[in-house]
Amino acid sequence: MAARLIAKIIFTSGTVLVRSIQMAYKQALLQAESGMGAAAGSMDVKSRMSPLEAKKILGLENVEIVSKEDIDKKYNELLTINDPKDGGSEYLQIKISGAKHCLHSALKEGKKI
Repeated sequence: MAARLIAKIIFTSGTVLVRSIQMAYKQALLQAESGMGAAAGSMDVKSRMSPLEAKKILGLENVEIVSKEDIDKKYNELLTINDPKDGGSEYLQIKISGAKHCLHSALKEGKKI
């Protein structure tokens, strides 16, 4: 009786695991086909990021008046440090890129940042 119960639990767990892997694979295929890769992640980050958060990400929160040159300098510095080829994080690179684009957009719109 106990062996039957254990077999049933293992079988049910295996079925659930296989189905979840199949669903994740299908979602990944759909995202790849629709072009929702890292670039889409970057767009998503910058659409929800505030200029204050962007300044913090780039390490410019203590700068009174932020210029385009300040943004570009910190962007290049942080992007180089977080290069995935050197053990950095692609996620952080996306956040850094989003911060740069957010601040550039704010400067173009004339917002005080």
